[in-house]
Amino acid sequence: MEIQNEKKSADFEKEIAALKEIVDKLESDVSLDEGMKLFGEGLRLTEECIDYLNKTKATLAELNGKLDIILGEDTNGR
Repeated sequence: MEIQNEKKSADFEKEIAALKEIVDKLESDVSLDEGMKLFGEGLRLTEECIDYLNKTKATLAELNGKLDIILGEDTNGR
């Protein structure tokens, strides 16, 4: 599972880099057709990044819940 998480993290980093490239291209002089293509690809990458972040957030919440059990207290309500 650790290797899979590392791969997903690496994929996330690549997707962020690709999004930055798309933004740079869109800020330059591109045709309408090319801009639409880049925008669509940017949306797809954004959805994947948001999905990864949501899964990461859920994992952190699960781990925090386990920590609460271990410590026998509510660490969220400090």
